Amino acid sequence: MSTSRSYGDPSGIARSLDIVGERWGLLVVRDLLPGPKQFSDLLAGLPGISPNVLSKRLRELIEGEVVGYQDLGAPDRVRVYELTEWGRGLEPVLRHLEQWGQRAPLPPAGPR
Repeated sequence: MSTSRSYGDPSGIARSLDIVGERWGLLVVRDLLPGPKQFSDLLAGLPGISPNVLSKRLRELIEGEVVGYQDLGAPDRVRVYELTEWGRGLEPVLRHLEQWGQRAPLPPAGPR
């Protein structure tokens, strides 16, 4: 868990948000639900996120043991990110958030 920022609240919700509550965190998890992805694939699937922010979120999620990675050997020499077993436990939470959010008004069109 990232110790740089914490709600300092012992409730399960606050402790969960300490790990996945930063902006983009849950969207990274969402994009890894179908399976492992390379950094470039995650970046392409999250319009508006910068490479630096994505790197930071991945580090935080790895530190929180939500995401893991594998370095593929030759000839690819790429790193793929994937959810840990504990990270996959977020799937029902994300599905409920998705259903809940479907009822929210759409954001205005235009630049973020």
